[in-house]
Amino acid sequence: MGELSPDKIIRKLDSEISEIDTNLMDTVKARTKSLTNRIQQANEETESIARFPEENPHSVIRASRTGKIIFANKSAMETILASPKVKVGEQAPAELCADINEVVEKEDYIVKEHVISGRIYSCTFVPVSEHDYVNIYGVDVTDRQKEIESLARFPDENPHSVFRISEDGTVIFANAPARATILLGLGVVVGDRVSDDILAVVSGVFETGKFMDMDHIIDERIYACSFVPVTKHSYVNVYGVDITEKIKAQEEVEQTNQDLIQAEKMSSLGVVISGIAHEIRNPLQVVMAMSESIAEDDDLERMRGDARDIIDASKRMAKIVSDLSSHARDARTLGTSTVYLNEVTDKSLDLSRHTRNLNKVKIVKQYDGKPVTLGSTSELTQIITNFINNAVDAMGAVGTITLATGVDNGTCYISVTDTGTGMDEETQKKIFDPFFTTKDAGKGTGLGLHIVNKIVTKHKAELKLESTLGKGSTFTVVFPQKS
Repeated sequence: MGELSPDKIIRKLDSEISEIDTNLMDTVKARTKSLTNRIQQANEETESIARFPEENPHSVIRASRTGKIIFANKSAMETILASPKVKVGEQAPAELCADINEVVEKEDYIVKEHVISGRIYSCTFVPVSEHDYVNIYGVDVTDRQKEIESLARFPDENPHSVFRISEDGTVIFANAPARATILLGLGVVVGDRVSDDILAVVSGVFETGKFMDMDHIIDERIYACSFVPVTKHSYVNVYGVDITEKIKAQEEVEQTNQDLIQAEKMSSLGVVISGIAHEIRNPLQVVMAMSESIAEDDDLERMRGDARDIIDASKRMAKIVSDLSSHARDARTLGTSTVYLNEVTDKSLDLSRHTRNLNKVKIVKQYDGKPVTLGSTSELTQIITNFINNAVDAMGAVGTITLATGVDNGTCYISVTDTGTGMDEETQKKIFDPFFTTKDAGKGTGLGLHIVNKIVTKHKAELKLESTLGKGSTFTVVFPQKS
């Protein structure tokens, strides 16, 4: 193989160089095009980013790591930077520079609040290390902060207990009354976990999403507590009110009412006994007279007739004693039981016969079905007897009394209607007041209907009165129907 001549070597080198130039130019063109596209894309992104802060209603500021303002949107210029009159290119206010230095050292974002011209701004400082600057995002929270401060003061100004329990049972806040009463009694402080039974209540209200009211006895004090779930923040607000004295007062009132009811029972029993003593006297005299007649008579037929009279009088006395025993037995019975309104109405009528003269009173019974309720037989007897006795007195023992019972839409009722004098509206307003009476002095205490009203309330029943002056009155008690 011969050696190449110098001309051939030069031509070959020129050809290779030309090829290299072509390839190099193609590479340069391709890279230039790629760079141009990337620059254009970056410019578009920069323009978009630049537009975003201006469109943001909150403040957006960009500062160098040394605190120089390199960008601020319109909102920032009109609020955070307006009062210190700082412009782009100038040094940020001293308080902002301090936070910029802190975030640069931590290389992590921080949130600080700044008060500027009487407004409160929540500022988030975000370091952008690759570009050597810090973005600051400011939001005016003045109104929200005032609301929070007001709410924060409210629990401590509240004389009742207010505390907050997290979802895991940790007490995260408590006002002074709560710390001094409920939490002290529970033996916990802020930061401690509550007992399992209270945690169960907390879990329960989180599950249902509904508040729960319940009473708690702590150190012999009774607290009415409302557990209110705040699911958004995963805690429960607990509001506690000491109701110990209120409960004691209610118990005293209840005991007083029971004493009044019992006193009225005894008074009623005394009247019944007095009436029975009067009723027994007549058949007893018959028995005595007939017994003496038999002892001195030797006529067998007359003796048999006298014996029949004795038997009739004895049965009458037995019936009277039976009524008295039944009434006394009911009066001794405590608690509630099944009450058949038809039966208790008949029993009440029998008792009234011993205390009122019903010879000229027509009794009409309108019993519809067999109404049944739960209650105290003696107390319901007391109600109906009172109605019947008042009806007889209002009619002057002459007229018609209608006794009605029935069932209506899940309830049952008893009503007593008379054809007496009736009442005007003013009297109807006062008729259930204690010691108010329309009877002559010495014939009524004014407690009968007041106590009737108490008994009706105790049985969760409803008392109704309809009366027309000169025509008569109707007293109705509506009871829950026993299922």
